[in-house]
Amino acid sequence: MEKSINLVPPLKWVGGKRKIIEIIISAANEIETPFTYYEPFFGGGAIFFSLYSRGLLKNAYLNDVVPQVVNFYNVLSEQNARNILKKEAKKFERKFNNLNKDVTKRKNEYIKFREDFNDNWESFNSKLNFESRAKLGAQFLALNKIGFNGMFRVNSKGRFNIPMGSPVKKRLFDEDNLDEVGDALSKVSFTCDDYSNVKPFKGNVNKNNLIFLDPPYIPNSQTAYFTDYSVEGFNKDSHIKLSNDFSKLIENNNNNVIFTNNFNKISLDLFVDKNKKNKRLNAYKFNITKTISAKNSGRGNTEELLISTFPIQHERLEKI
Repeated sequence: MEKSINLVPPLKWVGGKRKIIEIIISAANEIETPFTYYEPFFGGGAIFFSLYSRGLLKNAYLNDVVPQVVNFYNVLSEQNARNILKKEAKKFERKFNNLNKDVTKRKNEYIKFREDFNDNWESFNSKLNFESRAKLGAQFLALNKIGFNGMFRVNSKGRFNIPMGSPVKKRLFDEDNLDEVGDALSKVSFTCDDYSNVKPFKGNVNKNNLIFLDPPYIPNSQTAYFTDYSVEGFNKDSHIKLSNDFSKLIENNNNNVIFTNNFNKISLDLFVDKNKKNKRLNAYKFNITKTISAKNSGRGNTEELLISTFPIQHERLEKI
């Protein structure tokens, strides 16, 4: 995958990794390139798009548990479907931007649009023709950019329920970037499953690899909620299971693993202290700025955890 471009993730994504790209690039420089890349918790995909842009990847195996997300990326990977998505998304963009001076009408239109997407999604089938899948992908993109802070959340019935974001004009996509993103995705394997059912947790992986694990984060306080990322959610038991799977994964000396999470007692217990006997374990903390709050006063610096099976040299990392 030899490239010299600068792909920008097409979705806004809470917990996205754009702010640590330079750290991961430093880590990638420690691995023989090109390598095979595995990302079981894909989300916004900032790390993949950055590594791909630099021509560091031989091939890639990507996965996400959320079917709405995977459908969007699959649509982008097919040129005919992508062209329909762009056409539909431009319609949505014009309609919402024309309403931006009337906040009440804009909110009402957003709610109707969101419910229309949910109704259409309830009848979704992966065997739908590419035109139907493309229109759903366009609706998903519009909700991602128009909804609050790019958040993705569904209720117990699987219906997207994020409120509208700021009532300002929106640009849903950059056409050249979207085409480059689609070209990149057409060259990889993309699945929709629980992380434990896909590589590298199931089946052998190529020896020259990088495995990037960015699961829903463990909350930092007792009043915080575990991330409701899908209908099934990702709760405390899910993190305990992931901890066990992670321990097995890093026991294989052929695996180059990077793991991220919040820096707190639970994450340290489950992923660092539990694996202290493993001499390959390297644990770091680093500061990052929170951006999820609707108000600037709710934003600030927080500490995150990064674990790798090989040493990483970067000024932002403090070894623990």
